[in-house]
Amino acid sequence: MKSAISGYHGFIAKHLIKKLEQLGHELVLIDRAFLYSLDAITKLLIKEKPDYVFHLSGYGNMSDQIDKKEIFQANVINTFNLLMASQEVNYKAFINFSTSSVLLEYETMYSATKLIGELLASQFFKTVSVRPSTVIGTGEQSVHLIPTLIRSCIFGEEMPLETDSTHDFIAVEDVVSGVLKIIENMNKVGKQVNISTGLQTTNQQVREIVERLTGKKVNVKYVDKMREYDTKDWKVDNSKLLSLGWQPVFTLEETITKMIKAQVWN
Repeated sequence: MKSAISGYHGFIAKHLIKKLEQLGHELVLIDRAFLYSLDAITKLLIKEKPDYVFHLSGYGNMSDQIDKKEIFQANVINTFNLLMASQEVNYKAFINFSTSSVLLEYETMYSATKLIGELLASQFFKTVSVRPSTVIGTGEQSVHLIPTLIRSCIFGEEMPLETDSTHDFIAVEDVVSGVLKIIENMNKVGKQVNISTGLQTTNQQVREIVERLTGKKVNVKYVDKMREYDTKDWKVDNSKLLSLGWQPVFTLEETITKMIKAQVWN
């Protein structure tokens, strides 16, 4: 099998690549520059003839990624280019990575363009948009909540914290296994699938887990609200994926434990 992957430098992509390599897939890593040119990406895919296309490239999910033109380019135009180019090969599945934030009432430029990407993907054959909830694990972006909590405990970094916001945290390994389950059941899943635990945890509860596992206290500066789209009710329905026989394996505590060990070793 041969798999083409965009956004291959990203956190989820690295874990997906590791799993695909274990399964014996030959990998085609799509440089971001190719996505800006329909002609270039079409020529690449015709040459490589991948069996699977995984579209993880995107922009706007980090706090410093605020260029609206680039967000639209990456999440809408580049997605469309890859979808169009992929029609030139007889692939088995096109997996478009979206976000569970499209389900929230408060839309950002990022989630709005990701939703457009989903709508575009739905118009093409053998495509599924996956919506991971809050993905965590080793290699996660350092500015995210859990890595910041860990550093605050270990190194004493002061950090802002809003205690009541919730997330549906899922281990990156479980996201990868969910994607593989979707590929096995392309004729059953429809056009969008949530990948989540179906559980919600507050920032305060996460803080308490990190403090207990490290044996140290967070150096916290309390704030009323971190982001406009933060919510006290963020639990993502995963019933469609559960119906296929998939189950999340890793608990929040197990994943945080691995993240702490990785931070200590580094």
